[in-house]
Amino acid sequence: MKDMKVKGIELTCGRPKVAVPLTGQTQEEIIKQCQAAIESHADILEWRADYFLSGIENLEEKLNEDSVHIQIIRILDDIDYVTGGMPVIFTIRSKSQGGRIALERKHIDDLSSLAAQSQLAAFVDVEIFDENGKLDSVSLTEHVNELHSFGCKVIMSYHDFKSMPKAEEIANLVNTMRDLDADIPKVAGYAHTKKDAVNMVKISQILTQGDNGPVILVGMGKNGIITRIFGGQYGSVITFASAGEASAPGQIDAKTINRLLDEFYVKQ
Repeated sequence: MKDMKVKGIELTCGRPKVAVPLTGQTQEEIIKQCQAAIESHADILEWRADYFLSGIENLEEKLNEDSVHIQIIRILDDIDYVTGGMPVIFTIRSKSQGGRIALERKHIDDLSSLAAQSQLAAFVDVEIFDENGKLDSVSLTEHVNELHSFGCKVIMSYHDFKSMPKAEEIANLVNTMRDLDADIPKVAGYAHTKKDAVNMVKISQILTQGDNGPVILVGMGKNGIITRIFGGQYGSVITFASAGEASAPGQIDAKTINRLLDEFYVKQ
């Protein structure tokens, strides 16, 4: 697998990096969660900005002003200061993909570009499908190119909260994301059985062979926990864990997952 280095963080086969979501609705809550993430020994933070935006009244109207954009930069700057420059994934998860707000893609892209341009987000999460479940490859390519022009890495994502996509579906999604110049394809599916999770780990190994870059493959639900631990040795380079409110089914707390990762990868 082709390794990747971002802000001093090595993304490679082996022990995955632990990303902790920040899900506060206010600046104060977000900073408090930063402290908890540091104490839990997180490697990366994911600012789930859709939680913050969901607490703003008349959001669509205010997005036409500068106030929300200024708040976004201020919070990113505070996160950077409090954590000493820990890498941040900037994510606005759409409602159809398990997020807290229903926003036009234009607004999401504008705020994501702002985060990338600020140089305060190391990664931006970009959903592969729009709010109507359609793939607009032209718009996606333009947006990804813009994010890259600011030196930002793109995590392109797809989530299925009801079922686990078949192996060929996961492979097709990952390859499509790579064709769209995503740096790290991310696919999350709901693991109803342990077999679902094992199959996801197996496809990780296939998709990261040779000169292929890393992936993030996540099995949600209690049966998917093994993907969050064992996936790293097969190229799933980031695992998500909570330091407070979980942002996905089956997400366990960061202190526990760090302990489990230490136990497993020390033995390797």
